[in-house]
Amino acid sequence: MTQTAPNREKAQLKGATLPESQLDQDAVLLSIPKTDHSIAPDSDTPEGATEIVALETIPRYQNPKRAKTRFKWLSGGRGLFLGMGIGMALALGATRFLTPQSTNSPATTATAISASPTQTVTIAEVKTQGVNRTLAVTGSVNAFEMIPVMSQATGLQIQDVLVEEGTFVKAGQLMARLNDSILQAQLTQAKAAVTQAEARLAELRAGSRQEEIARARESVTSAEAAVTQAQSDLELAQVRVNRNKMLQSEGAIARDRLDEILNQERSSRSTLEQAQARLREAQQQLAQLEAGPRQEVITQAEAQLVQAQGQVQSIIAQLQDTRVLAPVSGKVAERNARVGDISSPSQTLFKIIENGRLELIAEVPETQLPQIKPGQNVQITSDSDSNLRLSGKVREIDPMVDEKTRQAKVKIDLSAAASLKPGMFLKASIITSTPKGLTVPFKAVLPQGDRTAIAYVLQADNTVKAQKVETGELLSGEQVEIKSGLSLGDRVIVKGAAYLKDGDKVEVITKS
Repeated sequence: MTQTAPNREKAQLKGATLPESQLDQDAVLLSIPKTDHSIAPDSDTPEGATEIVALETIPRYQNPKRAKTRFKWLSGGRGLFLGMGIGMALALGATRFLTPQSTNSPATTATAISASPTQTVTIAEVKTQGVNRTLAVTGSVNAFEMIPVMSQATGLQIQDVLVEEGTFVKAGQLMARLNDSILQAQLTQAKAAVTQAEARLAELRAGSRQEEIARARESVTSAEAAVTQAQSDLELAQVRVNRNKMLQSEGAIARDRLDEILNQERSSRSTLEQAQARLREAQQQLAQLEAGPRQEVITQAEAQLVQAQGQVQSIIAQLQDTRVLAPVSGKVAERNARVGDISSPSQTLFKIIENGRLELIAEVPETQLPQIKPGQNVQITSDSDSNLRLSGKVREIDPMVDEKTRQAKVKIDLSAAASLKPGMFLKASIITSTPKGLTVPFKAVLPQGDRTAIAYVLQADNTVKAQKVETGELLSGEQVEIKSGLSLGDRVIVKGAAYLKDGDKVEVITKS
């Protein structure tokens, strides 16, 4: 009969009851001759047959994290497993558990062993594979390129904010909008000035019309008549002055009367001068109309038109500045813009991580710098988030070493991850080399109480030899590096190793 009873029965060996949790499908099996006198009388096993008895249970590590925890202190060969020494002690005392003992419960009595038992085990060969040599560093996440976004418009109120922190934007995407009502009014005025300047220039280029020339000639004729009349009045006034001077000298008139006549003469002279000035002005205007506009006048009008058009373009440019656009594609890292704020060219409205690209900046002691080269692969983890596992590459090593800390900055490109944010603290393992090394399943290595470890090597006669080993890196695939103690091709015990002692005979059922 086979006494396995996984997770539901108990096996009692030498008065010690094993907990149910220790009995499962990986229990070590012992072959026991049926002739042993301790077999329960109610057993239906034929005489001379072999009884298979569950002696102990091999714990299964379904969770890789538990396995890594078990071997964490082995990494680098600095020490061996803790806590498994108790299991070894159990293994060394296993034969003592197999002494006959009477009990009142035959269903739970383990068969006593009268001869040395043969344990059923699995084995694995020592193999070679690449073993990563790593350098542990820490650092902070930084944006590879942080682009500030500002508005060129001054004194305008922010009307809309269209993106939030964490939003991925494309180059040219609208991020915010400013109030443009004042600029729209200024644009209307500037366009009117352009229209006026265009009309003026067109008039000058078209030349004078005949109606204008006729009116100018009439003005000249009228001015000439006014001059003739003024000259006649002045001549009459001068005659009167001469006559009254003679009368006054004879005492015929008073001095006041002579002064009055002199004033009239001066007034007539002034009127003549004004009439002559108007005549000259009318003659010049007529001459201009007959000759057409001068080139300098046309040039001046053209300049006025260009100035008005430039004002329109300036206002249009200011209107474009009321639309805050993303200068590059990337992730919005910071949003300072708020509706109602007044814009200023010195105010940073947003910050964009260009293309969402992040880097890890690690501080590395100068003594370790020779091990690091650009292009080396890096494994990234986080203490704050156990699910965060990233890959990266060394991009750049700072050529300067800080004089105070004796450290240099190493910049590591990070792969994209939504959970990454600038300022986060991360751990990094830089893979400095990948030499070939000997490896075995980590279940084959057993810790000892003196902080060493052993592995059981299968001999040609199916006995096992306890071999002290030095371990190195814990590898993927539940493998561990062996630095010394084993050779390529050695066969080591995997399942069942915890219940053996040096020299035990075993039966191999499968290879691990």
